Amino acid sequence: MADSKTTPKSHDDSHLPDNVSDIAQGVNMEQYRANVPLWKRVWQNSLTQMILLSIQAFCGPAMSDAITGLGGGGLASPQVSNISTAIRYAMLAVVCFLGGPLVNKIGIKWALIIGSMSFPIQGSAYYCNSKFGNEWYLILSGAISGVGTACWYVAEAGAIMTLAPTGARGKYLALWIVSRNLGQLVGGAINLSKNHEKGVSGGVSPDTFIAFVIIECLALPFALLITPFERVVRSDGTQIVTSETLSTKMEIKRIAKTMTSRLIVLSSIWALWSFFYTGTWTTYLGTYFTVRSRALSSLISPFFCIIGCFGLGFILDMKSLSQRRRAQIGLYTVVILNFGVYIWSIIMQVKFNRHDPSAIDWDDGLYPSSFLPYFFVQTTGPLSQSYMYWLLSSFATDAQENVRNGAAFRCIEAIGQAIAYGMNTQTTSNPLIGFGVTFGLLGASLLPMIMLVNTTPDRIPADIVAEEQAAAREKIDHV
Repeated sequence: MADSKTTPKSHDDSHLPDNVSDIAQGVNMEQYRANVPLWKRVWQNSLTQMILLSIQAFCGPAMSDAITGLGGGGLASPQVSNISTAIRYAMLAVVCFLGGPLVNKIGIKWALIIGSMSFPIQGSAYYCNSKFGNEWYLILSGAISGVGTACWYVAEAGAIMTLAPTGARGKYLALWIVSRNLGQLVGGAINLSKNHEKGVSGGVSPDTFIAFVIIECLALPFALLITPFERVVRSDGTQIVTSETLSTKMEIKRIAKTMTSRLIVLSSIWALWSFFYTGTWTTYLGTYFTVRSRALSSLISPFFCIIGCFGLGFILDMKSLSQRRRAQIGLYTVVILNFGVYIWSIIMQVKFNRHDPSAIDWDDGLYPSSFLPYFFVQTTGPLSQSYMYWLLSSFATDAQENVRNGAAFRCIEAIGQAIAYGMNTQTTSNPLIGFGVTFGLLGASLLPMIMLVNTTPDRIPADIVAEEQAAAREKIDHV
C-alpha cells in the first residue's frame, strides 16, 4: 500500500483513500459530490454494488436452484443429476478451501468474472442430456462449473459481508437472498409455461434449459461492472477497511489459522447443515411429484422467502438492541422455524413409506400437505444462510478477513452439499434417511452455535479499528 504522503491525484480521485488510515476517516461527502460525476457516485455506491452482485446471483446460483427445483434437475431419473451435483459440490469444497488466498490475490472483481463465465455450463449440460441423452457432459459439467462457481462463491461471500453499512447488514443480506429466490421464481415461471400439461411423464422439455442458459450468460456483463473494494463508498459515507496485500505464502498460512479459528470451528456443523437439505428435497420432488407439479412448486416456493428474509433483516438491524442480543434472537428464530419444518417433513415421509403416493399432481388432495414442507423449507433454509453470513461479518476486522471466513464457511457448506447429493444417489427411493440426517445435523449444531453467538461482540471489530485509525490520523494531523 502507498505511504500516507503521496503525490496529488487527479480531481476525480482526490477523495479516494491511499491506505487504511484514510479509509477509516470515511469520505468528505461535500468534496466527493463536488468533484465526482453523479454516474460515478452511483456506480461506486455500496447499494449499487450489492445490486450488481445480486443480479449475478439471480443469473447464476438462482438459475441453478431453479433447475434443482424441478426435482432431479428436471430429468426423468434424478440419479445422474445427483451424481453431477455431488461432483460439483466436491470441486466447490476443494477450490473454496484455497479460495481465500486466491480471491485476495486476484481481487473480488476478477473472481466474480471467472465464476460468471462458468454459469452457462450447467444449463447447457442439462439441455444436452435432455435433448440427446448425453450423460457424460452432465457429469463433466459438475467438475468444470464447480471450479468456476467456487471462485464466484468465495468472492460473493466476502462481498456480501463487507459492502453493507453497519446499520443495514441485515437488509443488504435480505436483498441478496431475495435476488436468488426471485431467480428461482422466474425459473419456475419458465418451467411451468413449458411443462403445464397434465399427464406428462419423464423429464421436462429441453427448451426449458435453453431459457436457463440465456439467463446464465447475462451474469458476465454485470460482473464486469463490479468495482474494487477500495473504490466503494457506503451509503452512510464510510469506506471499506482493507489491509495490505499479503504474499501468497502468507495467505496460505492464513488458511490453517482461519479453518481452526474459534469462529469457524463452532459454526462448522451449522455450515455443513445449512445447505444439506437441498439434496434430499431434490430427490423428494423427483420421486413423488409430476413434472408440472414440480414446475409449480419451483414457481411459488420463493414467495414467502421474500417476506421472511426481509423480516429477519429488520430484526438483525434493530438499533435499539445490542449486536449480541440481535444475534441471539436471530438464532432462536431460525432454529425454531427449522425444527418445525423438519418434524413435518419426517412425518410426511413416514406416511409415504407406508403408502407410496406415486406421482402427486397439483389437483390431488394430497398435494397441499405434501408440498407445504418444501414450500416452508425454501424460506427457513435461506434464513439460515442469511443469518450465518450476518453473524460471520459481526466478527471481522477487515475485508480480507471476511473473504477468508466466507471461503472457509463456503468450503464446509459445499462438503455438506456433496455428501447430501452423494447420499441421495444411494437412497433415491427413500428421502427419510436424508431428512433424518439433516434434522440430526441441525440438533448437533445448536450447542456450538449458542456458544458462538453468546460471544458476539457488541460492535463490529472493523468499525472499532476504523475509528481508532481515524482518531490516530486526526491526532497526527493536529501535531
